[in-house]
Amino acid sequence: MTHTPTPAAAPAPAPAPDGPVRWAALGWDDPAAAELRALMDAEIKPRYADFGSRPHLPPPPTADEVAVTWVAFTGSGDPVATASLRALPGGRWEIKRVFVRADHRGRGLAVAALAAVEASAAERGVAELTLQTGVRQPEAAALYAREGWYRIPPYPPYSRDPYSVCFAKRLPATGGAERGSHA
Repeated sequence: MTHTPTPAAAPAPAPAPDGPVRWAALGWDDPAAAELRALMDAEIKPRYADFGSRPHLPPPPTADEVAVTWVAFTGSGDPVATASLRALPGGRWEIKRVFVRADHRGRGLAVAALAAVEASAAERGVAELTLQTGVRQPEAAALYAREGWYRIPPYPPYSRDPYSVCFAKRLPATGGAERGSHA
């Protein structure tokens, strides 16, 4: 299954040190998105290092599973924020890899990234989104709660991970013809 980015409305520009950011709908494998995910890994992995090996965790998404990855760029072209929309089996959808570079936090970029992915999902007629974070990411959990997400039990493929914290959010009906589909 191949997904192409949709022309969802880009989030409103947010202030940045060198002016407003520009949002772009890209593919999962885009180098800017990969760069931000690598920064996220470098920041988050140490928080879980003392948990040891966790072979039960699922592999990262593939490009075929990700419908769109939103990336914010500064005026000078540096990627500073990202979030992706991933199709799961059974017609379910989740948000993956919400991340804002440390030097651009506090400007509403995470909220804008969530909104962009939610809009992309709504355009597809998705009724509910899910996401997974971890017990050692309280700032992420607080963001999701502020933005109307509610806690749910860990869902597959995270249901075997005792350190997963999962959320869901119902989206307003937008009349999308593909409700819940991976198209």
